[in-house]
Amino acid sequence: MATSYRYLLADLVTNQVLAELPLTGVNFGQQLNAAGTMTAHLLVSGVNTAGLNVLNGSIPGRTAIYVDRNGILVWGGVLWQREYGSTDQSIKLTAREFLSYFERRRITTGSGTAYGALAYTGIDQLQIAQSLISNAQSAPSGNIGLLYNQDPLSTSTSGITLSRVYYNYEVKTVFNAVSDLSKQTNGFDFEISVYYDGGGNPAKSFNTYYPRAGVMYSATNSNAPVFELGGNISEYTYLEDGSKAVNQIYALGAGSNEGKLISIANSASKLSSGWALLEDQSNYSDITDPTVLSGLATGQINAVSYPPITLKVVAPPYVNPTFGTYEVGDEVRVRITDAFFPSGYDAIFRIIGLSVAPGEDGPERITLTLTTGTY
Repeated sequence: MATSYRYLLADLVTNQVLAELPLTGVNFGQQLNAAGTMTAHLLVSGVNTAGLNVLNGSIPGRTAIYVDRNGILVWGGVLWQREYGSTDQSIKLTAREFLSYFERRRITTGSGTAYGALAYTGIDQLQIAQSLISNAQSAPSGNIGLLYNQDPLSTSTSGITLSRVYYNYEVKTVFNAVSDLSKQTNGFDFEISVYYDGGGNPAKSFNTYYPRAGVMYSATNSNAPVFELGGNISEYTYLEDGSKAVNQIYALGAGSNEGKLISIANSASKLSSGWALLEDQSNYSDITDPTVLSGLATGQINAVSYPPITLKVVAPPYVNPTFGTYEVGDEVRVRITDAFFPSGYDAIFRIIGLSVAPGEDGPERITLTLTTGTY
């Protein structure tokens, strides 16, 4: 089946499409609760750059890029870098998903002083996350046209209420604030998805998911997407990284010296079963609530108390499950029998990353990053 890709560049604020460029060497990726990256090249030799509006239509920091695959938007983000080389007469473009915009936005009340604050008392965590994004978009020139929870699978409430204060003097990034909320014991997943609106124009939505994005499967669920070596897995790598395992963590909050807020969490089951003590620390200097800090510490221990397994799978896009029927956040079943697993391997993994190479001069290539860890 032929696959058609289009690359649309639009104004980041107005979303007006400025150009459609014949990009090559494209690779774009998605990450769970983070911003994936896209790289591409444009050979300007023999191309009508003025007619294609290349220079004005690809200004870094003020341009959005959308990837259309067979009439469906599958990726969108902010163009951050444009690099031209006179020797090969090629422009290299680097973009990151729209969440990266909120890495460049800071939480303030707009008062222009250090004394203001955004305060939430007993508010659902998902509503706090949306409010932080909404507050950023309400600033002058800060609106990039995000809607909210346009994905039918997204959720607007979780039943988990929190109290949180963001002081102007912290100048915390909006992305870090939302990310910290999501990492607590009863946290959530979030993304900015892209799609065509009713008028056929590119659009984007900030979505939250509780308890997690994707579909939950058990090892015995026959409806779970299955990836199997020799079938729809052409190759794989299997990594166990003990350097990332932690069974006791010190979460450091606000304050200094003897007044420093500290929360300690550990995995009693790992320590009692013979594991050596493996410690780490994380810094949350803006956290003043002991309950919030404790939730962050516990959430991190749940995620890394056992050496996470990372599996990278190359899957042909047109072999079931086909590309588009699964997404980042989904759980899938993996079956492998080979020299490394002579007795067979059968486990449930979660998709935490996805990379696509459209393959202008070869077959389309999909690489999935899977993990057994808790994220």
